[in-house]
Amino acid sequence: MAGTTPTSPLAQTHAPVAAAPAWTVRLLGAVEAQGPGGRITHWPSRAVALLLARLALAPDRSHPREALIELLWPGVALDVGRNRLRQALSTLKSLLEGAGITVLLADRMAVRAAPGMLACDAIEFERLLRAGHTDRARQAYRGELMPGHYDDWVLEERGRLESLFERLEALPLIPPAAAAPAPAPPTLAGQLPNHWTRLFGVEINASRLQQLVRRQRLVTVFGAGGSGKTRLAVEAARTLKQPSAWEPPGHDSEPRFDRVAFVSLIDCTDADLALDAIAGALGIMGQQPLARIANALVGQQTLLVLDNFEQLVGRADDAVLQLLTDTATLHLLVTSRQRLGIDGEHVFELAGLALPDAPAASAAPAVAADDLVSSHPAVALFTDRARAARPDFVLGPRDAPVVLALVQLLAGMPLAIELAASRMRSLTPQALLGLLSEGSTPMLDLLARGGSGHSLAQRHASMRHVVDWSWQQLSPPLADLMGALATFALPAHIDTVAAVAALDLRSARDRLEQLRDSSLVVARADAAGSSRYALLQPVREFVLERVGAEAAAQARDRLRHWLVDFAQRCAARGHAAINEVDAELPLIYAAVVGAAADGAQQQAVQIVVTLRRHWEVDTRAGLPLSVLQALQDALPQVTDDAQYSELSALLALSLALAGAVGEAEQLAERALARAPGPRQRAGALLRRANAIIFSGKDLSRVDALLDEALLMAREAGDLESEGLILRSQFLVAVNRDDDHVRAEPLAEQVQSLWERLGHRRNAYSGLMDRASCWIAQGRRDEAATALAACEQVARQERFATGYIMSSWQLGRVSLQLRQADAALAAFRRCVEGSWQHNRLAYVADALLLTPGGLALTGELEAAARLQGFAVAHWQKHFGPFYRDLARDVCFTRRVLRHALGPVRQEALRLEGASLTLPEAVALALGPATAAA
Repeated sequence: MAGTTPTSPLAQTHAPVAAAPAWTVRLLGAVEAQGPGGRITHWPSRAVALLLARLALAPDRSHPREALIELLWPGVALDVGRNRLRQALSTLKSLLEGAGITVLLADRMAVRAAPGMLACDAIEFERLLRAGHTDRARQAYRGELMPGHYDDWVLEERGRLESLFERLEALPLIPPAAAAPAPAPPTLAGQLPNHWTRLFGVEINASRLQQLVRRQRLVTVFGAGGSGKTRLAVEAARTLKQPSAWEPPGHDSEPRFDRVAFVSLIDCTDADLALDAIAGALGIMGQQPLARIANALVGQQTLLVLDNFEQLVGRADDAVLQLLTDTATLHLLVTSRQRLGIDGEHVFELAGLALPDAPAASAAPAVAADDLVSSHPAVALFTDRARAARPDFVLGPRDAPVVLALVQLLAGMPLAIELAASRMRSLTPQALLGLLSEGSTPMLDLLARGGSGHSLAQRHASMRHVVDWSWQQLSPPLADLMGALATFALPAHIDTVAAVAALDLRSARDRLEQLRDSSLVVARADAAGSSRYALLQPVREFVLERVGAEAAAQARDRLRHWLVDFAQRCAARGHAAINEVDAELPLIYAAVVGAAADGAQQQAVQIVVTLRRHWEVDTRAGLPLSVLQALQDALPQVTDDAQYSELSALLALSLALAGAVGEAEQLAERALARAPGPRQRAGALLRRANAIIFSGKDLSRVDALLDEALLMAREAGDLESEGLILRSQFLVAVNRDDDHVRAEPLAEQVQSLWERLGHRRNAYSGLMDRASCWIAQGRRDEAATALAACEQVARQERFATGYIMSSWQLGRVSLQLRQADAALAAFRRCVEGSWQHNRLAYVADALLLTPGGLALTGELEAAARLQGFAVAHWQKHFGPFYRDLARDVCFTRRVLRHALGPVRQEALRLEGASLTLPEAVALALGPATAAA
């Protein structure tokens, strides 16, 4: 008819209503749909499942598109959200509709379910409850709403329905009439929860747990909040009643339990409430629940899963023991953040998902994404949950090492990984890793989805709720110790913890074990096999929020005092304390960097100056850049001349190794100006000479400096400084004068001196220097044998400088022996070691020689690019080449010109000159790294 307006599908109130709903949607305990197309249990995306749930929960309403967009993708741009909603709606219609059935109605403004086409179990539960059909309502409530989904609106609706069900459970069951002796319909109370999300990494743990539960009558799955205890216990319990697809062959023939029941104890605070909850799960009513439970279970092999027992430890122990005593066929599988500590308990400790070994930084980009997902449950879990949050998420080569670092940072904790993956809706993995690592945004806030309170769903909506639940169970002394532990960003030995907590060792040990039993403290073995204690980062952040500023400052002050005492003890032991100092370096560095905030720079300076020989003599390594900056800022406040001179000399060494040779020379001059005695003067003169050597400029100045330094060291009787000065003279003889005949006796003298002092790693360094002279003298086989031994000893000693330099020299001699593969492998070890340890001067050395190995193994274009970068980088930062290095560079250049031709070689050189330093390092280490 002319002038009429087509009616919107959403306004067709007269549409025919089906006699029965086309689709029945289950949202309680699962997210499933049953209809003409069969049963749908897996959804193409999280958005499709949520869209169906929203429509099914309000089938009589029209839902504005903008409201659905905000609900499904909070904060997304409107145009992006419209496109996503169209895709989700199209996918859902393709699943539900067909054969002339219309289930969903949509126009430009809104979406709704066609009248009478969707039924929902959550709506039916409420209808039965309002109608007073309490028994049928109990049966209809088959679990929490939409398990595995943590969107704010889902949590809100889940909490509302849980409250209704809790009030329903408080009502008494209506006993069956005497005239109707037939058994009542089976109740769903005590049913094992149905989990919607995919499970990862369960097979090995669940199989082990099954065997333990079969053999033992009281088993506790013990672990921190969010470690997956409940999920593991439920999966193990389910397979103890019926076989599972992942079980090993033969397990289905083993005897299983006649009855398995799940009991949530989350709201129970004493034994009476716990027994009432157990009786309710078993469908038992009446007084004296303990006796009634025992009578009801006679003759049945029964397994009870008691979930969230931690708040009952010490309160319901007698009830547990009595249950086991009265019922010989009863087995208990308990989940708890705290060990029960009662007779007969067998603890199954769960520390989170197994993690891949942390690869070297240089190797991480080469990890194949498919291999990570297939081999490592933590990475697979992150990828699966990220796809639920963002359907287009793909774990590619660039993201693989980042996700690997993320799951390692989160210690493999399933809840933390799930919460982190949900952030993929608005962040990239790299951005999330940056936020979690840098600390500008608390991890507690990043690992959250919303919600409040203490229901089971809400407790797992954020790491803050998880930690808060455990915190509330602590006594004041344990809370105080947690405050002291929060001082440490890294694991600490019990001596350190006791000092910072102002406790004796015995008290500290007892309390730490209690905290471990509460899953709040983790213990890790260090390289020496000693236990070190730490808080996971979310726990540490939570505790720091609870600890007062004054108490935290006092703990930090006690830590610095302990470090001063530690430094003095180690200094008295000399090089015998190398490993002990190495083990505490992370704490030392953290204390130095954080000292400025407490106005305690003087303490930081005292710690570092007392231990200076560790960097100058034992490791010959620079300080990390953050520590270097903190000490440079503190230097003007140092009034003691000896301390000022010694710190300036150490900073000069660190700056020279980092490539800042100009600043290094200035600091060495300041050290010399304030040197109060011959020992400090020797150190300052040596560092000034080193800075000149590293710069490669005006090397004629170093002879007088080193001669005077040697006189000062001998006057002070400082044999260690004498050894360092003699080695610098060796370097001048080799690199400036190209006089290996004069250099070898110097190296031999250095080796002999360190042997006399009992310093094994430095003695081998002397041997390495002698080998470099043998190379120049044509004694290459002798040199190669000696250098291989030096590298092996340096790695045994964890002596970074030693194995970096020995691998560099071994690469040179292998190149001269035309052992191309061995040369390239050695150069790559040198690049990797120097890059990992921030030895940028050594990186520059190694990058210059690696092209030779690449060229001789046929990687010509990579060699030409890398040489294009390395030559320009060296000349910019270190000036002209010394003779040996110039010969090696020229040799590689000739090989490349002959193989590639001058035009192609020049084009590749220009390409290489535009690389960044990290790109050049990746290129040197191999094509997989370069691609990432």
